Amino acid sequence: MHLIGSLASPFVHRCLIAARAKGHDLPVSPPPGGSMQSAEFQAVSPTGRIPVLALDDGSHICESAAIVAYLDETLDGPALLPAAPAARAHLREIETIAIGEVAAGLRPVMVHRIFRVSQNEPRVAAGVEQAEKGAAALARLMADAALPGETISLADAALTPFTTLLTIIADQPEIADLLARHGFLSAYLERALRNPLLARTNGEMKEGFAAIRARIAAAAAAG
Repeated sequence: MHLIGSLASPFVHRCLIAARAKGHDLPVSPPPGGSMQSAEFQAVSPTGRIPVLALDDGSHICESAAIVAYLDETLDGPALLPAAPAARAHLREIETIAIGEVAAGLRPVMVHRIFRVSQNEPRVAAGVEQAEKGAAALARLMADAALPGETISLADAALTPFTTLLTIIADQPEIADLLARHGFLSAYLERALRNPLLARTNGEMKEGFAAIRARIAAAAAAG
């Protein structure tokens, strides 16, 4: 069993954290065919996105939410959600908003500013607004939450990669402003980095993004 994706991807790291927290270290391989646009990758990813979990029987699971749930249910190791229904629901609230609002809002920033696929400032502005609303909601939900706890949760698997991403792209003025307005995000990441497993995600993502930005700069200089 292995993940298809990139160590720069926060969605890949969402899955890696879930597996590592249960005591399993999944290998990561690049998309078959050399890119996400290849026919080979499109054949195993209905959405055309990473990550994809390749199972030993030759089948595949796409989308990080489905993958982390599968890993939590099938791998040996500590459960990634508490047993009490109310506590489970609270962490799922945090997880859902981190992915569905903050991460979704950052996507156009990544596409149009960082990766420079195209230029679409109205979409960037709308994305930042969505991320801002998500951060405000998380501030309320996390006011009394002891995250990260002694046991890493699925909420941590969502929060750590995306707070890391915010710091990586904080050279964008709107993202720097968001972090300044929502200091709890930086405080969360500071606590998370005390855990070697979560610190590993932070380091791997930074290294992966540095390589991507170097390639983008080299292509711009050559073109």
